[in-house]
Amino acid sequence: MLLLAAARARAGVILTEKAALERAFPGQQPERRTLYLTKEQVAAVQKAARSRLPSPIVTLWEARADGKVAGRAYLDTHVVRTMPETVLTVAEPDGRLRMALVLQFGEPSDYLPRERWLTTLSGKVLADDLWPGRGVHRVTGSTLTVQALTDAVRRCLAVDALVVRGAR
Repeated sequence: MLLLAAARARAGVILTEKAALERAFPGQQPERRTLYLTKEQVAAVQKAARSRLPSPIVTLWEARADGKVAGRAYLDTHVVRTMPETVLTVAEPDGRLRMALVLQFGEPSDYLPRERWLTTLSGKVLADDLWPGRGVHRVTGSTLTVQALTDAVRRCLAVDALVVRGAR
């Protein structure tokens, strides 16, 4: 029983929200916003992402430099297999993926892909190749995590494209 508790503790918080935002936007103070998506927006995002949104309430941070948007970050918390994972997806002003960071992972840590794998997602856009086995490398032993993580990235990029940038 103690071993199980120790394994769960190790597989919990990987990065705090503050540390992840500092990494995403070094030297900047991004502004936090909460988006309340309408039914129509939820339907459009889910269609574009080909994945169900865990919630119509989306947490967003927007960083600015010289009065212009320098990037946006979105939180997505979802279930991988039976336990939650929280991913911070960071988008460039034009909608390309800057980075994806895992903040919390409740599954056994063996199922979490290495950070090097996460860097292979940088520069991706919401397109047909943003799927495991297409433009995203699969990871043996982390199939469900890789699928859940790329689903989260697609959802966040869809929110960015259709709700945030599409509204401007």
